[in-house]
Amino acid sequence: MVTNGNGENGVSKKRQDTCERIIKALKENQGLLTLAAKKAGVSYTTMGRYIADFPTVAQAVREAKESLLDFAEGKLYQKMQQGDMTAIIFYLKTQGKRRNYTERQEVTGADGTPLKVEIVVSSEKAKTLTEEIVAGKGTG
Repeated sequence: MVTNGNGENGVSKKRQDTCERIIKALKENQGLLTLAAKKAGVSYTTMGRYIADFPTVAQAVREAKESLLDFAEGKLYQKMQQGDMTAIIFYLKTQGKRRNYTERQEVTGADGTPLKVEIVVSSEKAKTLTEEIVAGKGTG
């Protein structure tokens, strides 16, 4: 049963039918909103309104996207089982962080020397900054 965002059943038959069409289209199009809107015969804007106004439609979006994510994870696992090194490395980088499977980037100067940071400030700006600091205004 479709209810409005307030949990009330006072939904017109037309809106009820539209909700059902949208929910069906969301399932058929893996939660992809533009495709589902087209399939349901509504605009993308109308789709957004129904998602905002009807918890059952919002739930259908979440469930469809979770289903698609499960599908993608299944395909990734299949590739890993086949020994696909790219899939294995991707999995370790994204899911193996607690076991230190991460890449670290270090920013250094030339030939590994410490990075030098030079800030050039005009004399007028330096005077203003000094005055602000002395006045207790900070550097913001």
